[in-house]
Amino acid sequence: MSYALIFVWLGLGLFWVSMLGLLWRRNLVGMLLGVLIGWLSVISVSIGAALRNGEGVEPVGAAGLILVLGLVCGLQVALGLSLIIARITRRGSLDVQEAELLEG
Repeated sequence: MSYALIFVWLGLGLFWVSMLGLLWRRNLVGMLLGVLIGWLSVISVSIGAALRNGEGVEPVGAAGLILVLGLVCGLQVALGLSLIIARITRRGSLDVQEAELLEG
C-alpha cells in the first residue's frame, strides 16, 4: 500500500470523525473540535494527493502546503474561540440548544 493511499484513508477517517463530532456534540467547544479535525482531514488528503505521483513531492511544496493549511486552521480556531468567549460572557452557557440562529 502506498503512502498516498494511507494519507487519503486517514483523511477520510478523520472527516467522518469530525462529522460525527459535529452532529453528536451539544456544546460549542466540542463542535469547534469537530471543525478542527475536519481541517486536519483536509491536510491529510492534500498530502496524499501531493504524494500520488510516483516521483515524490518536493519538500518545499509540502512544507508550504502544511504551513498554509495550518495557518487557516489556526485562524479558524481562534475565531471560533473568540465567538465562544463572547457567548459565555453574554449568555453564560455553551449549550447549542439554547443558542438561537442569528441572535443579536
